[in-house]
Amino acid sequence: MKKLIVLLSLVMSVSAMASTDFSCSGTEPFWDLSIKGNEMSYNLFMSDETTKTEEVISRQTAIGVSEDYALVVKTATSSATIITGECSDGMSDTIYSNHIIYNSGDAVLYGCCNPVK
Repeated sequence: MKKLIVLLSLVMSVSAMASTDFSCSGTEPFWDLSIKGNEMSYNLFMSDETTKTEEVISRQTAIGVSEDYALVVKTATSSATIITGECSDGMSDTIYSNHIIYNSGDAVLYGCCNPVK
């Protein structure tokens, strides 16, 4: 019975970060990314590509650190790692609450994020 209670509490405890939506962007090159529910949308402004939207297949918090410190969001062809900590885009006075490393398979990009309220 104790094992069942522990298992149920683990299943039901999802970190706030794992269920949060994010708005992210980067410079040089200019790009943006949004994570909303089960969709991740990416746009590179310097190319002729339109926005690429994919279904999120997993959201995992990092093991060994606070649940709200690091989150990895994956689609079939890309991943975004979001890490808590002040971030500056280097081109404005805006301070963001998270860093992001986005791996599209073709490129790895660095930028900043804020949770979407």
